[in-house]
Amino acid sequence: MAAGMSSNRLYLYVPPEEEAEVEALGALRDPESACWYIGSGEDPTRFSKWLEESDEDVQDEEFSITSDEAYVASATVSCWRCRARIEVICIYCESGTASGEPLARFTVSHVSAMDSALVRQLEPWGTFREGYGEGSQDSYFANHCPQCRALQEDLYLHSEPDQPFFSIPRAAPGAIKLTPLAGRVRLSGDESFEV
Repeated sequence: MAAGMSSNRLYLYVPPEEEAEVEALGALRDPESACWYIGSGEDPTRFSKWLEESDEDVQDEEFSITSDEAYVASATVSCWRCRARIEVICIYCESGTASGEPLARFTVSHVSAMDSALVRQLEPWGTFREGYGEGSQDSYFANHCPQCRALQEDLYLHSEPDQPFFSIPRAAPGAIKLTPLAGRVRLSGDESFEV
């Protein structure tokens, strides 16, 4: 599992085309996570362009889950419809809060809302997008097959013992890749734990 991000660092969201600019201002790149950050001695106002929205700018009531130690967990499964081998992802939190209660080692399924910083960080995974589950009128963010475009139901990916996100801490080595997310993430959805 990837190491947690150091608390004396302030992580930045930097699009690839702006990396030279942020580096010229003094930001550093963590070689393990490939995320840009500034140390506690740097003036954050110089980097405001790359900081996530402040707490005052985001209405926390919109988001029930918050984590400073979150990852994109990715695995390969067979599409339920066309059987193609596809990559699926979820948000995995080593620690965080849900409705103000502290939690550890959980995934988030049926994601109904995400802050803009998280949306930007998930852009490389374009098949994780808004969709509608079977018989549902409510949309949520879910994996879609890039071949046949079928929505891959979170219920199965998170709740079945033979599926990848049932127990990330106990997954076989190499079965799941964890990519650290920079900064604090805010989202709404259902917390999933191993049963």
